[in-house]
Amino acid sequence: MKPQRFKRHLVAANVTLILSGIAAPVAMAQEVAADNVEVLEIRGIAASHKRNLNEKRFSEGVTDAITAEDIGKLPDVTISDTLQRIPGVQIRRSAGEGSTVNVRGMPQVTTLLNGEQLLSAGSITTVQPDFSDIPAPLVSAISVHKSPTANMLAGGISGTLNLQTLRPFNLEQGLTLNGVVEATRGSLSKENDHKLVAFAGYRGDDMGVMFTASYDTNTLANYRYGTILTSFDLQGEQTGDKRDFNGDGDNNDSYLSQRFHGMMDKQTERDRLGLSASFQASVTENLEFLADVFYTDMDDADRQQGLMIDNARGNIWAYSDNFIERAPGPLGGNIYTVNQAELLVRRVSSYSESLTNDRESTNINLQLNYQGDGPLSGSVRYLRGDAERSHTENVAHSYLTSGAQHAAFTNNTGVATPVNPNGYGPDPIKVDFDRTGKYITLGYDQGFGSDVSKYNLVSTYSENNFDEEATLDVLRADGTYEFEGDHLANVEFGLRWGKRDVERDTYILVAPMTGGQFTADVMWKDSSAALGDTNGDGEVNVSQGDLTIGNTNFFTDLPEGWVHKVDGFGPASGDSFYMINPEALDDPFAFQNALYPGNKRLSRPSRSFNIEEVTQTAYLQANFDGELAGIPYKANVGGKYIKTSLDIGQYIIGDGRPCSLCTAANSTGYEVLDRSYSDFLPAANITFNITDDFLLRAAYGKTMTSLNMSQLSGGISVGRTRAGDVLAAELGVSPDLLVAINGSRNGNPDLEPWRASNYNLSAEWYFDASSLVSVGLFKMDIESFIEKGQVMMALPDIDGVVRREVPVNTEINGEGGSIDGIELAYHQAFDFLPGVLGGFGTTVNLTYAPSDSANVDVYGAELPIQDNSERSANAILWYDRDGLQFRIAANYRSDRLDSLGFGVGEGVLPIWADDTLYVDMSASYDITENVSLYLQGSNITEEFENIYAQWEDNIVTQNVYERRWTFGVRGRL
Repeated sequence: MKPQRFKRHLVAANVTLILSGIAAPVAMAQEVAADNVEVLEIRGIAASHKRNLNEKRFSEGVTDAITAEDIGKLPDVTISDTLQRIPGVQIRRSAGEGSTVNVRGMPQVTTLLNGEQLLSAGSITTVQPDFSDIPAPLVSAISVHKSPTANMLAGGISGTLNLQTLRPFNLEQGLTLNGVVEATRGSLSKENDHKLVAFAGYRGDDMGVMFTASYDTNTLANYRYGTILTSFDLQGEQTGDKRDFNGDGDNNDSYLSQRFHGMMDKQTERDRLGLSASFQASVTENLEFLADVFYTDMDDADRQQGLMIDNARGNIWAYSDNFIERAPGPLGGNIYTVNQAELLVRRVSSYSESLTNDRESTNINLQLNYQGDGPLSGSVRYLRGDAERSHTENVAHSYLTSGAQHAAFTNNTGVATPVNPNGYGPDPIKVDFDRTGKYITLGYDQGFGSDVSKYNLVSTYSENNFDEEATLDVLRADGTYEFEGDHLANVEFGLRWGKRDVERDTYILVAPMTGGQFTADVMWKDSSAALGDTNGDGEVNVSQGDLTIGNTNFFTDLPEGWVHKVDGFGPASGDSFYMINPEALDDPFAFQNALYPGNKRLSRPSRSFNIEEVTQTAYLQANFDGELAGIPYKANVGGKYIKTSLDIGQYIIGDGRPCSLCTAANSTGYEVLDRSYSDFLPAANITFNITDDFLLRAAYGKTMTSLNMSQLSGGISVGRTRAGDVLAAELGVSPDLLVAINGSRNGNPDLEPWRASNYNLSAEWYFDASSLVSVGLFKMDIESFIEKGQVMMALPDIDGVVRREVPVNTEINGEGGSIDGIELAYHQAFDFLPGVLGGFGTTVNLTYAPSDSANVDVYGAELPIQDNSERSANAILWYDRDGLQFRIAANYRSDRLDSLGFGVGEGVLPIWADDTLYVDMSASYDITENVSLYLQGSNITEEFENIYAQWEDNIVTQNVYERRWTFGVRGRL
């Protein structure tokens, strides 16, 4: 075996390789023979900090890492919370917990498990997993690879995340036991949650086995103020709101208003189970066998309840002396907003919703590693993944107001009645609106909503339900051939075959309804909605006597336990109102059948699909190790060829089904579309050891990320109309034939994947074993984005004959963009200080990453790439000495473009998320060598998120998260 460079750090390098799992099995085989590895126990913040720096220092490319301080103990509560400490990594939150991850501004990030593809139940149709369903104790380390290498699995546009688990040969000889018991309580939920973790491992001379189990329950509370459903109106002369907003004597100005306002109490309940097992054995002197199982199971319910105001088919009228002039308007005047006003609203409703998920996934890895006596080594690996997810949505929409101004029901007597005859009204309700304080507030007259007899459940439905499942099969072979001599150290090569099958069935719940001679299946069970043409006059019109569902469901008549009183909506409101308990909505069938018997599933073919993706990969990478002009260097140059084949099954959508008030339609056929594309992805990385402690790195690579399955497939809806004389003559058909004129497709199988070219240049100074100062420059040229647009397609007329191409609205590959940035990092352990001060250390990093896209705001100013924060930073102060450990961490993220609204002014209305600063802490004390107590606090300052439309004071939504405290006991043998 060829001697390795940088021998002074051989032990550190070996520790890094061993504890990183077999993310690159060939590299492990070539670098370190198992018999020569010194297994070290790494515990505590300081030791984990050194390991992180070693991982970065000896990596093949531009890499950052975070490692567990002990078995099953990442430094933060969730995997995403841990990842946000890495430069250039930004996270999104779900119920206050970290969930999805961006690297350098892009969410197209691939996650691997021990170097290979991970199939997660939270990412069956997507590339990036939702980390909320992966228990953190199963993971021992996380690497973030920001520059690609040829031997790394392709998938991340801006980076690749590698979750690493322990293996038995990482353990000391003999039996290892570890256990955790902890309790958590939130400042808003007031619930006592818990977590149990158990680890057992045994390592003998030639074999080892280990098992980890983690179970936790969490009740996460947060509140949403402002726009409950993100929707806006531009009120003005064109909408009939003929008012002089600015007192200039004309009505040509416009008022940008929110269509919905409210206060929502949101709680997420999660039960999470994770199991992992690993077996490792030396079959012969040269052959090692490895088997891993990684299992996750999470049941969760996202429940929300609150009071919502809107105008129900009209505008919310705002009266104020402080309309704010914003931008030129479409009628020659100006656009105005208001921050304090008296709102006159026609509908006030009590809204409850439950979204449930049942997620389960299993990933199995079987692997043989070969290290021969000669220059050849290699591995063969088979992976199997299975995942499934069941999702339900159930809504109860109740009125406090009568609805007399806009909604009525007609029962079998033919008498039109307000949908909520006992409700407030018919005069509009006055609501005081104010967003000038810390929180958005809505004020009602005293006593409003306190009488439970005023409430009526008017509308209920269950839609967007789906069952989805996926399988993953991977077979790969990797090899390394060593060379003796200068510069060329070895050549790595490999072949990989992977197949991923995804199936989704989307459905709604419908119940049979009968009115007169008319019978229909109904999804939107809304008291004011017509069942159909029940009087036989050829029209559907309630005012003309057509029957509606016609039910009243007063709160006082509902089953016991369905209705409860909610006292306040967090820190912004102390008002009390009555709500349908969202827990009663968890079972959609039971709830819907109790009101409208006979519910059944009705598939939505426009949202259902089957996709098979097959990838074939070959890579070749040359690794170099030597000196240039007396400067030691390491480099790798190579490329991988990937062929992707897709079989995309989707439905052709015809006319509406015999279903009143439904979003489903008939399927007139099923088609399987075949397509394939190929990519060659070159990659090159080089590292110069300018001195013993100073490194320069440069990297270049092309990256490609597959699209989300839901972006590739979905039903095609065909719009048709009577041909008429002119078109009939052109097509040679009858004037009465219904011909295709347009279409809509939920997904586009012709979309190209995300592609980018990445450039990296960095300098790293390791000025002692626990310290680093680094600066990195990066650039990403992104070929295209996915956006809404039109394509021309040949679609059939009503007789099934295709006669011409028509425009179809779908997703298309739009114009690309770029992200250029700089990352700065400083790590230091102050172990040179005297006494207790020597236990301190710090980590600080800053990222500046401006981006550009083809979109502009209302003034024509260029907008960035969505979800990218131009600035992000982390600051951590830690202490580790004499059994006492403490860490406080702050994470900052500047404004990010959350979404795009409708066209206003010179561009589109941008919806921004304001900057945030989250602060977390942890402390632990080793009572004995084997028993520790610890305390963790997440979001200890109760930071919350403001969402604003174009202007920073125009806050439209607030997401208020809670503080959570965790106390735990950890034991080990």
